[in-house]
Amino acid sequence: MRPPSALLERMTTSRLLPAFAQPSVGTGERPSRRKGAGMEFVDHRPYQTGDDTRHLDPHLYARTGEFVVREYSLNQQLPVTIVLDLSGSMSAGTGEKRDHAKLIAQLLGFAALTGGDRVQIVVPGEKTNIFSPRWHGGARADLMFDWVARAPDAGRADLEDTLRALRRDLPSHGLVIVVSDWWDGDVGPALDILFSAGHELLAIQILSPQEIDPATIETGVVTMEDAETGAELELSIDAGLLSRYRKLFAARQEEIRGLFNSKHWHFVTVSTDDDISQLFTRTLRAQGVLS
Repeated sequence: MRPPSALLERMTTSRLLPAFAQPSVGTGERPSRRKGAGMEFVDHRPYQTGDDTRHLDPHLYARTGEFVVREYSLNQQLPVTIVLDLSGSMSAGTGEKRDHAKLIAQLLGFAALTGGDRVQIVVPGEKTNIFSPRWHGGARADLMFDWVARAPDAGRADLEDTLRALRRDLPSHGLVIVVSDWWDGDVGPALDILFSAGHELLAIQILSPQEIDPATIETGVVTMEDAETGAELELSIDAGLLSRYRKLFAARQEEIRGLFNSKHWHFVTVSTDDDISQLFTRTLRAQGVLS
């Protein structure tokens, strides 16, 4: 499983556009808040014992007789962590949500790698999270594609627990991208924890057309099975039940969007019927997620 070559070619110059996340690791292409041996001069400071004398400013010394050091902005990598939900609800039916999620994770990872950022994929599991290696540079894209393609379904996993636990492993002030159907219950406390720790979160919600609007679901008595627990429930589906579902779905969407809007984060809903090329060349760019 690999993204279409034509789409990758169109995305070669695409870059992730975080609003708050900061480059903080390695040497990269994004100006960071740290100062060091960079290229762009930003300030002077008094010389301290142990400083590299090559950075002394001879012109200021000639004018003032004081030893001062030139400081430069340090270009670093943005740490990007992609949480790829492969739990039972993502694999239900024909697995279109799972396959869509993997493709979107690959393409977002590609945009990060070609932009000089550092990428790690995390697959939530029932007992423990599965971590990929950390990759940097466009030349590592095929390794990332292969890892995502081989990532196994995770069975039962709780997104809220994953986000809570993940905080311990996240680089400081990084960008966290969560690709999931976001059907878990109260994720608000976990989002608050990430926000308080200075992280920025981008949510990509992947839903089937029937989840967005169940108009094509046949009415009558059906037995439904929970994709993660295996629990069965017999339902009598009629117009009234479908109407109630639409109201509850709209309320859920409004609630979770409100949580993200309050933090000035992005929450993007994608249908498995949506064209992936349009998503990456138009939709995400229009929403300020990608350049």
